[in-house]
Amino acid sequence: MSNVLILFSSSQLGGAEKSLSRMAFLSKNVNYYLGTLDVEGPWCDWVRDNNFNPLVYGNYNFLSLVIKLYRDIKQLPIDVVYVCGLRASFLTRFLLLFIPKTKLIHGVRWNPNSDSLLDKSFRIIETWLSWMVDGWIVNSKVTKDTLVNRCNIKNNSIYVIYNGVNFPLNITPFSERPIEVLTVANLNKRKGYVEYLKNISKIVALVPNVKFIFVGRDDMNGVVQKKIIELDLSKYVLYKGFQSDVEEYYDRARLFVLPSLWGEGCPTVILEALSYSVPVVAYNIDGIPELINNGDDGLLLKTEEDNGFKKMVNLLNNNNDCLSVMGEIGRSKIKSKFTIESCMNNHNTIINKILEK
Repeated sequence: MSNVLILFSSSQLGGAEKSLSRMAFLSKNVNYYLGTLDVEGPWCDWVRDNNFNPLVYGNYNFLSLVIKLYRDIKQLPIDVVYVCGLRASFLTRFLLLFIPKTKLIHGVRWNPNSDSLLDKSFRIIETWLSWMVDGWIVNSKVTKDTLVNRCNIKNNSIYVIYNGVNFPLNITPFSERPIEVLTVANLNKRKGYVEYLKNISKIVALVPNVKFIFVGRDDMNGVVQKKIIELDLSKYVLYKGFQSDVEEYYDRARLFVLPSLWGEGCPTVILEALSYSVPVVAYNIDGIPELINNGDDGLLLKTEEDNGFKKMVNLLNNNNDCLSVMGEIGRSKIKSKFTIESCMNNHNTIINKILEK
């Protein structure tokens, strides 16, 4: 049985951390270790709650971190280091020069195709240092296209594996749910909250009793909360902060909105919403169209089209039956294609393939 260290740059509890860690919890054919270069964070507590012991390297100074990581890879021993995040990828490439038998897989969990500093830095590093990586695992076809076309990485070195989620067996019937529209995403510029609030100010005038629920870590120092007050939306928009368990929110929602403007690969929150029979509204960007069939299990909007949210109004006001049917279509799709078991099996196959090279 091969030993694989999944190494994250962050210890925050996001979609990538959840999806890959859940895979590690379940795996019986590959022995996974979970680690982070960060200090203690919500992900560490969540991993321990699932009876797994995380390797936390951020508690050491840089030199001690490198020595500790090197020793763990040698002594466990680790056959494959599977990194997620630019910092983990950059550090591990050079460390593994001294452990040539250990393979390196770079997991790319977003589409690095924008003009942001992060994406530009990523593309430069991958273009010049791709020879140090044994394989890439991405979670959308559009991300694979970006790596091929903008980083000159060989097509046959990149594998597409979509995220997976735990499939809930028992969910609240749609007819018993309040009129709540849910968003689960950290509050940052890329997620498009400020623009979304402007649309919410129009929606609340047309949909009686609607409530909008925001769940996620605040990375904007209160900008979103101030905008809620400025637009007089405090009685319609409820900000719940970061929550490690969001299942109860999905189980109450009638609609899920992900207002991201760029940089999405395979958002786990979309899959989680669909698994609870919640139709999804999102912009037609990056990897999102690979998950949502427009009109069947959700709505895909154009980023430049504010009027697209009028379709939400029609659904919330007049089409509970339509929402219910859309939700069931989405739930069936998750069960057949996007479970954590499917994600795990695909990973195990690709990891063994890379080990055989």
